[in-house]
Amino acid sequence: MRLAQSAVSYHIKALEGEIGAPLFSRVKTKVFLTEKGSRLREHTEKIFQTVADAEKELCGPHDSAELHFGLGVSSLSEQLPAYIKHLQEMRQGVRFQLAMGSTPRIIELLRSGSVHLGVISLPVHENDIRTITLFAEEEEMLVVTHPGSSLAGSSEISPPMLAGLPLILYDKTTATRASLDHFFDQAGITPTVLMEVEREDTILALVRRGLGATILPRCFLNTQHLDSSLRILRLRNAYLRRRVGIAVPGNRECSELVELAIGLCKQHFHGATAS
Repeated sequence: MRLAQSAVSYHIKALEGEIGAPLFSRVKTKVFLTEKGSRLREHTEKIFQTVADAEKELCGPHDSAELHFGLGVSSLSEQLPAYIKHLQEMRQGVRFQLAMGSTPRIIELLRSGSVHLGVISLPVHENDIRTITLFAEEEEMLVVTHPGSSLAGSSEISPPMLAGLPLILYDKTTATRASLDHFFDQAGITPTVLMEVEREDTILALVRRGLGATILPRCFLNTQHLDSSLRILRLRNAYLRRRVGIAVPGNRECSELVELAIGLCKQHFHGATAS
């Protein structure tokens, strides 16, 4: 960085004096951020992102615009290519960047400015996030097991048959897990949750290894190339009910490109059954 160590130390000390608290904690030869140091880092990341956004918008050529898109509903992956194609037809030269993850992860990316908009599961109770409902759906939930499971010979099971079965489920931050927990409560079941995982592909990999069973929405399984290493069973009266919508930062005005992207979301993204 072409800076002497003494100069860096001087600036850190001056900044700590202005804040009134240490920014670093030193343990032997290692240095860690304090709580205030971590909070300052979060603010500076937002500042740098805002500066970068301003440079792109005001200094860059019009045809080099980028849309950073967050997808928090993996079952919509198959609808994404048509959406991207339509967007690039409407705005030639636009570059599309995709981030995938759970709804809480997409909200984090929205807050940091890493994505401009996201398609997520609703509801979201965050004051700094504005949402627009796209659709509501009811989707059948299916049990996925390893061929060696005691249930693998069945085509349909009842909820009580899940008792004692080691389950690998979505983590508790996801809307799908909330729907599953509601189903367990209604059925009077206390599930044996072996692991909680954020991504469906990781869940299926663990099931293939015979580590447990899982429960996933049919819409996701329809997008997968399933083989003989998995068994799919119907689960009586198990349905995922959710709303899906667009999320944008509530404290930031949407650009012309983001407004266009929102309009195309309404055209391209839909559920298995809308209500």
